[in-house]
Amino acid sequence: MQNTQDSPVTPSRAPSMEQLPANCNILLLNIGKMVKDSDSYIREHPLLCSGCSATCSKLNQINDSKTWTCVFCAAENPLSNDNIFKIREEGDELYSGDPLLENEYSFGNQSMIIFCIDISGSMSVTTELSQDQSNDYNIVYKSRMEAVKSALDQTLDILHKQHCEKRVALVTFSDQVKLYGDGLKEPLVLQDTELLDPDHLKSQGEDQPLPRPLSETLHALKEKIHCLEESGATALGPAALVSIAIASKSPGSKVIICTDGRANTDLGNLEDISEEYAYQSSKLYYSNLGDLALQHSVVVSVVTIEGTNCRLPELGQLADKTGGKVNIVHPLKLADEFQSILEEDIIATNVKLKVFLPLTMYFLYEGDQQSVLEKSFGSVTSDTVLSTEFNIYSSKIKEVLRFSQLPIQLHLTYTLPDGRSRWRILSLRRPVTNDCSTALESIDLSVLQIHSVQFSARLAMEGYVSEARNVALELKALIDMVMRHEKYEAPDVVYEDWENSMAPIYEDLQEYMKEDSSGKTEQDSHREVPVVKTFSDEMATMIFHMKRAKNKVLSKLGN
Repeated sequence: MQNTQDSPVTPSRAPSMEQLPANCNILLLNIGKMVKDSDSYIREHPLLCSGCSATCSKLNQINDSKTWTCVFCAAENPLSNDNIFKIREEGDELYSGDPLLENEYSFGNQSMIIFCIDISGSMSVTTELSQDQSNDYNIVYKSRMEAVKSALDQTLDILHKQHCEKRVALVTFSDQVKLYGDGLKEPLVLQDTELLDPDHLKSQGEDQPLPRPLSETLHALKEKIHCLEESGATALGPAALVSIAIASKSPGSKVIICTDGRANTDLGNLEDISEEYAYQSSKLYYSNLGDLALQHSVVVSVVTIEGTNCRLPELGQLADKTGGKVNIVHPLKLADEFQSILEEDIIATNVKLKVFLPLTMYFLYEGDQQSVLEKSFGSVTSDTVLSTEFNIYSSKIKEVLRFSQLPIQLHLTYTLPDGRSRWRILSLRRPVTNDCSTALESIDLSVLQIHSVQFSARLAMEGYVSEARNVALELKALIDMVMRHEKYEAPDVVYEDWENSMAPIYEDLQEYMKEDSSGKTEQDSHREVPVVKTFSDEMATMIFHMKRAKNKVLSKLGN
């Protein structure tokens, strides 16, 4: 399994080194693969550094069998006769995790699927059908509401046939939010001032009973869906909160939000956002909802309907933070989209990653320049991938070049479907070079390409639009240099596919940068958020897709 870019660590301003056009110190981790490849011998407790919590491993120096020195923070730690045997030569170790989390994060057959469905007045808009799309030649048009009901009906039939033990609940929103649950009881209706109180909405969702398996509720749910009628406003913000609260009781649950318009009631309003304070308030609301879902390992996906404007740059945060999907779909393709979302199996919950580098190094664009990176994933699938960059402090380059290799340690904690908690630790060494040719020969082009797509898209969506484009262009120049290298061989189609996928960063972002810079004063020239505010739903969707890009690399990571 490949966990990091195989090229040596390269100081960006090393003496007597031809300057590479981009930073090639890349960490690309196949998180899903790290979870799936965890069948090795289970140990009980690792030896932790008192300074930074890295673990004692083959990377560390043992001092007269009495102490060990941490290679990451240089702290000296005691080593007793009882735990000398725990120091292994293996670079890949697996430990049992916190037993207190095993019951809390066991998901198995308890996980839920929550359909959060827009039934506002705009769902009455119709779509013309071609003759081959209609069984009745007299039917020419189909409303969005009819399309959603048909898609839900098909999806429930497929789920019932393939996974009848699944637990499914229905929530609808217009100017009210109705909690139908599994359809066996009358719905709970939330309205008026109730929709203004986040604490009340959250508690109402948490108090909902666990849905019965679909084998017992299929007909009841279908009956409720069949009776849905469109009317009223779009209380999407309150409905999203209630749906996530319901799902939060069962880690590994999925929430699918389907809407055709902007949230336009007070909580989470995305329609009246011309004033900056209103925009920031609503943006923060959906960001906090995403954090709530992530905390409980709930995956949220957002599906909108073609030809509508739903403010996906903000609403899409729910999916982006939790590993869900964001898509704009033709009304008659909704069933396919629902099925695509449900086909992604969750293989672990409560997933957290910690990466240790020496103090001479730091992670780029990860908040403060620190040598330790911490990330929470909530739930992961077999395709979950993380890509990031690190660099060396300019004042530490000479110190780094004294070593032929530098250490990296990865800690991954997670809970499996049966509730078992695991802690996987990988201890690695990577070569260091200040020679351009050596670095170019060692670069894995596939890793570089997937990183350029994911990393630049992430920067763009975080508001660092100028930096995103600059990083993308620098990485493109590095990729061109790798391809010109005499030892490189690859089909042109791979490069063309990758270059096409980068078009939104190279070309489209430039237009948004021009629009944002017009009329801007020198004082506010470094604003980040307003550019994202101008993104269309289509632009936001493309960038969210780029952040999830992973094919062309996974096959190599799995070797």
